[in-house]
Amino acid sequence: MIKKKIFTVLCILLLGVKAFSQKTEDDIIFRPELVLEHDSEKKYLVAFGGMLLSNSLIFSFNKYVDKASYANVTWSDIKEHITVRGEEFDHDWYWTNFVLHPYQGSLSYLAARNCNLSWWEGMLLANIGSILWEYAGETDWPSINDFIYTPVGAVALGEMFYRLSLEAQSYGLTWLSIFANPQRLYTDFALKRRPQGYTGRIYSVSTKNGFGTASAVTWLGSKRRPEIFPAMMQFELDAVYSDPYGHESDSPYSQFELEFGLASGIGSGYDVDDFNGSLHFDIHIFSNGIMYSKAVDFGEDKDTTIGIILEYDFMWHSFMEFSDLAPGIAIKQRIKRETYNFEWQSHLDVMILGTSDFYHLTRGIVKPDRLYRDYGFCWGFEAVEKAVWKFNNGLTLNGTVHGYMVYKPEFQKQKCDDSGWDFFTFIDLSAEYNLSRRLAIGASDEIFLKQTNYKNFTDYFSVLNTFNVYGRYKPFKR
Repeated sequence: MIKKKIFTVLCILLLGVKAFSQKTEDDIIFRPELVLEHDSEKKYLVAFGGMLLSNSLIFSFNKYVDKASYANVTWSDIKEHITVRGEEFDHDWYWTNFVLHPYQGSLSYLAARNCNLSWWEGMLLANIGSILWEYAGETDWPSINDFIYTPVGAVALGEMFYRLSLEAQSYGLTWLSIFANPQRLYTDFALKRRPQGYTGRIYSVSTKNGFGTASAVTWLGSKRRPEIFPAMMQFELDAVYSDPYGHESDSPYSQFELEFGLASGIGSGYDVDDFNGSLHFDIHIFSNGIMYSKAVDFGEDKDTTIGIILEYDFMWHSFMEFSDLAPGIAIKQRIKRETYNFEWQSHLDVMILGTSDFYHLTRGIVKPDRLYRDYGFCWGFEAVEKAVWKFNNGLTLNGTVHGYMVYKPEFQKQKCDDSGWDFFTFIDLSAEYNLSRRLAIGASDEIFLKQTNYKNFTDYFSVLNTFNVYGRYKPFKR
């Protein structure tokens, strides 16, 4: 498990750095509202073939390369899945459930979009792919959570990948376009053309590289448990597609915001006696895409968007784990003043499905003989509040708060954990100064707070604080 964690962090870090290391500021030419003409005929058979191909390749990897026991599927297994066994919430590795399954669904979704199918047709194809996989791709029981996370997560990830791939291709970055949309390796050959559509809609893309330190304190009943992680490196990619403010559209994900980050370092956890306890890692995704919106006129100096959104958040952290898929409503507004612009957002969402960790399992307070998973599935609500001050002198002040209120039901219990309520908040405060149009330096303070209210297990309150200094490179900025 530790090797998987280290390998995953290193691979993502290397790919993220590589993606933005081969183009300089002078290489990038902004092409506003460029439309690439293409045939509009929908290619359903080609799209269906792309879904079967991606599922088959993943199945073959599991069976012949990874030699996973769950990939030894027989016709008897398939028949039993359909006629005997019921569905269940599975016990998969956290990364598998909430990144790899949505990503697998996005491959089916991308096949559909590359073939001119609509977003909802892409979601339908991802759902068909998920059903085929659950009943014929594994010996494990069909998974209820995968039936949700695979097709809905496919839209959240797939549409962003699809649009960013088009943008990358319009700048001549074919390798990056295929990296974002690997179904092109199949559909380009089958259709004798590239995926094409609207481009020139990138509002901003930036990378952030820095270093920092983290510390945590947990009050478990009357006991106080301090932990410190004194050294860590950080990488983050931030992308905004279309101007969030004054945006009107009925095309899903015609505007979206994506933050992808990772950090890794060495620390000293409570009662740590192995490398697993001292390893500090952080992989997270915060994203929201507009499904439908109206631009509301509140005056000349205000650009306002009111719309329906879909949030996809994920954090896999050495201290905590949480994820959610949540539709909701959002207000985004920019207020223009002489010496600065003030931007704010307010989101309120309902979780289709989420997860939250059990601290006593992730940090080894309880060490059961058998542990299925160190997280529980949950339902609840999410709120996001964001405020940004952009001054004409190059200074930017930013504050973002993600708040979650979730309930883990009784059937999620294992013998070593409990059901009940989790209340947690992720706060990000930063100050940044532009050295040039492309470069900025800054400092950020991230705070994670969590309070539990369980039925039987001792309630606890946790605080994690991470401080970073960083440099930001902005190759795309409108």
